[in-house]
Amino acid sequence: MERSSLEQLIRESMKKGKEQQKEFVLFGRITARLLQPTIVSFSGVINRLEGTIPSHLFDEIDEIFIGSFAENEDRELEAHYESGAIYITSDLVSVEDYLENIIHETAHSLEQSRGMQIYGDKRLEKEFLGKRDTLRRALSAERYEVDALNFLDSEYSEEFDTYLHKQVGYENLHNITAGLFYSPYGATSISEYFANGFENFFLGNRDHLKRVSPQLVKKIWELIEDEI
Repeated sequence: MERSSLEQLIRESMKKGKEQQKEFVLFGRITARLLQPTIVSFSGVINRLEGTIPSHLFDEIDEIFIGSFAENEDRELEAHYESGAIYITSDLVSVEDYLENIIHETAHSLEQSRGMQIYGDKRLEKEFLGKRDTLRRALSAERYEVDALNFLDSEYSEEFDTYLHKQVGYENLHNITAGLFYSPYGATSISEYFANGFENFFLGNRDHLKRVSPQLVKKIWELIEDEI
């Protein structure tokens, strides 16, 4: 066998072995376990995470599981956070998809440990509810029925979420919320407003996010700078 062919065979073998790896370590302490195969090289996800987000923001995360999970399927989710672990579907098709979901769920983990810091002074809630009231008026101007819904309740409501998803539709909502929310999903609750902004602070257009949600960006900077 020629030397070049042998080298190519070795490289392909090493690549295949890496793709079949089942466990990865993030920030030297968080274990990511591949319970089912994925078409994405998860080492690429780990490398991007370590180069994108400060490690102390993952202090509440102990493990990441990639596979098939009943709660994700029942709630039509790609990922969820629970008791120190992120559970994420193995069906995602790109490194970026995994980054978005993991960072989003990391934001929810921070709500549990740093909730008072994030929400205690009510500044984020004031910003969010101001946007929700503007959304109510914008939807009313577009002749959507809004009287039956409470736009000034910052907590998640399945009724409100269904209304935005089914009655308005995210495509229409995207046009209505342009310049108001970074993306339509951020309008569903203050928790998703925070997590959506957190995700896009690291992966999206940070300058645009600052223009749209200045108090949200201030809160994220506080979390970054307040390393415990």
